Amino acid sequence: NRAPARIDAQRFYLCFWRQRRLIAEENQDSGCQTLLKTVLCSVLTLCILPVLTQSAAASPASELVTKVLFVGNSLTLRNDLPGMLKEIAATKGIQVQTSTSAKGSARLEHHSGDTGLLQLMDETAWDFVVLQEHTQLPAMAKNDVDRDSLPFAAELATRARQVSAETRVVFYMGMAHREGDQFNKKTLPAVGSYPGMQNRPNATYRRMAKDSNAMLAPVGEVWARMRAAHPGIELYVDERHPSVAGTYLAACVFFTTLFSQSCASDFVPGALEEVVATTIQQVSDASLLR
Repeated sequence: NRAPARIDAQRFYLCFWRQRRLIAEENQDSGCQTLLKTVLCSVLTLCILPVLTQSAAASPASELVTKVLFVGNSLTLRNDLPGMLKEIAATKGIQVQTSTSAKGSARLEHHSGDTGLLQLMDETAWDFVVLQEHTQLPAMAKNDVDRDSLPFAAELATRARQVSAETRVVFYMGMAHREGDQFNKKTLPAVGSYPGMQNRPNATYRRMAKDSNAMLAPVGEVWARMRAAHPGIELYVDERHPSVAGTYLAACVFFTTLFSQSCASDFVPGALEEVVATTIQQVSDASLLR
């Protein structure tokens, strides 16, 4: 991205020294040093203005935009998590551009074969690519996770860096169901409660991040702390999906994960009381900025 600026600098020096040499040759016998200095200053101005103009054009505003691609399911779509992240960032003077590839109940296995998503990955040098697995799968038995989840997490992480090695992959550690996984508790009793179901994905996502040298947005861990410290704040809209407060908590976690700064801001979703938003900000910051 900086090559045009280097080229303009080279053009400037060539222009400057070429004109200096010509003027020196014309005036070497006349001793017109004052005239030489005056003309050289004029040439310097004429040469440097195009350089400054083109150098500015070589660093368009788009380079200052943080581009984030979200890959997931209803936990990403519900209440527009990417949109909330953009709003928080905007209050900090950070411009975020997002794109989303998400379908209800989608798994990373499904995304790995989605030609539309793969094309989206290939079209842009994303700053961050967020990967979210199906809620229940990371809590399953190790053999199931090893077969049905980890290979596709690694495959998508590799594909995300194909356009640019600078792309940072971020795994979205989701929240467990409000009362645990009641469907799978007969075959895997540990997931039958909220703490049991949450602890297993936490470990799975940390393994994903380690295996792919990726970042981790620990929404599930902060969610658990929020539930324990402030049970009166309802994070769920049903047994598994986030309320506006829950999505706002996730957005706060993502902002701090991506930008390494406090999520405290003036942005409060319309359906959320300011005191609730402030409490969520405080819990998120206390969890991540230690």
